[in-house]
Amino acid sequence: MNTKTIFVKRALLKSTTILLLFIATLRSGNVYAQSNLDFEHGLTGWLATGNASIDKTNYHSGGQCAKIGENAGSIFRRMPVSSLAVVQYNAYIKSGNKGVKGYSFIRFYDIMHHKILEYKSQGIDSLTYQETGNYTEAPPNASYMEIGIEKDAGARGYIYADDFKIESNVTKHKIKHSVGVDLNQYMRPLWQSDTIYNETVLLYSINGKPAEGNLLYHPDQILSVKSFDLHTNYTTGKDYTLNGNVLERSAKSAMPYRADTSFDTKKDLAWFNTQSQWVVVTYTHHDKWTGPIPVYKGSLLPITSGKLQAKKPLKIVAFGMSITRGMNISSYDDVPPYMPGYIDLLARQLKKAYNYNNINVYNAGLPGAAVDWGAQYADKYVNPIKPDLVIIDFGMNDFWRLTPEQFKGYIETIMRKVRVANPKVEFLLLSNMKFDPAYVLDSDQNKSFYEGNLEGYSEVLKQMESKGVANLDMYAISQFLYQHKKAKDCISNPLHPNDYLERWFAQALSALLIK
Repeated sequence: MNTKTIFVKRALLKSTTILLLFIATLRSGNVYAQSNLDFEHGLTGWLATGNASIDKTNYHSGGQCAKIGENAGSIFRRMPVSSLAVVQYNAYIKSGNKGVKGYSFIRFYDIMHHKILEYKSQGIDSLTYQETGNYTEAPPNASYMEIGIEKDAGARGYIYADDFKIESNVTKHKIKHSVGVDLNQYMRPLWQSDTIYNETVLLYSINGKPAEGNLLYHPDQILSVKSFDLHTNYTTGKDYTLNGNVLERSAKSAMPYRADTSFDTKKDLAWFNTQSQWVVVTYTHHDKWTGPIPVYKGSLLPITSGKLQAKKPLKIVAFGMSITRGMNISSYDDVPPYMPGYIDLLARQLKKAYNYNNINVYNAGLPGAAVDWGAQYADKYVNPIKPDLVIIDFGMNDFWRLTPEQFKGYIETIMRKVRVANPKVEFLLLSNMKFDPAYVLDSDQNKSFYEGNLEGYSEVLKQMESKGVANLDMYAISQFLYQHKKAKDCISNPLHPNDYLERWFAQALSALLIK
């Protein structure tokens, strides 16, 4: 095995690891509530083709499983699904004989019963139970889906299936909470406002010293310091002191903090979660932002800007990954203050600025998605909506393996496929934020490759700007923020923004589209 092969396998392994971590952090809000996913009540609730029956000796757990064969056959559940819902299913499958293969599948159908998209697993012919399944999203015109197991007709014999778990809307919460913040305040541009609302700070103790953290600006006056959920107020002197722009935690304060020893600094790609562990600071200041400033780019997007100014119906699709979906901000994780993601914030801001409501924004972000998936399925997830503007947001799952030129090629494929159905469509290409610099250790021989790729994506996307194509460089903005605050002040984990950095996404996109 040559060095290149070893490197590619390692990169793919890391990418797979990140996808599993994404799935592990999901808060499943809608487990499909049908019974008999373990076949303990026979095939009740299941549909079948070919020869399917119940077996009482080859089960994975319980006392029964499904048996499919001897030639071709399948079992499946049919259930409704919402447009662009994130869905997940898992099941266990084994073969009666080596060479007899079984597959798991998920198929999406429209209201006229036309199959519009199918995902199918690789064949499994293991004599012991193996887990199979998929994690994807429903196309925008899907009405229902079928999830099941089928046997390959290529060999005579049987396969066995057991213990399904199906979630038809992973990101939907049982209770819809009201937003706990003033979104008018939250959408005041952080690069030009003299009052900063609820800036996040992860108070951080190094070598046992008092925990502290930097504010972006030098405060003239602290208006409040609160817990992230906004339920607790902290007092100067008792809980903290301020020295310049450094907030220091008092020894006996109840303010949350993290010690350097609470993060694994020895292991490469050590995951962490800082959700709700920040304090939030509201303050006034007079010093100026010296970082990159998002500017209006309506001249590059004349159709979109023209419709906004004329108050004509406008459709925007955000096509991307977990950051697009809003993963690990407070509303997604179902914790106070339940701030919406950047896509919803953008829609709200456009409606407010242009004073009309016929602006529809569709979130087609799939957590864990890579740009090659986007290139393969852009026509299925974007074209049915017939958008005027497509926000393309990939990169955080790609820097492990794709060079900037490869990444650019996939972005071009997405654009080409969408233009086939709608030649006048416009694009907003999002250069993504930096990951936590501490996430990849200096000892990782591929660190420069990973960092260079993500920075390179920013460069190639900027170069693609032309009439009908604009770019937002969140890489440069996040890099500046990390230089003036800790990265962990701005992120929930190594690869996802927190509410504060999410506001930068929303505000910067709004600046590109609002004059």
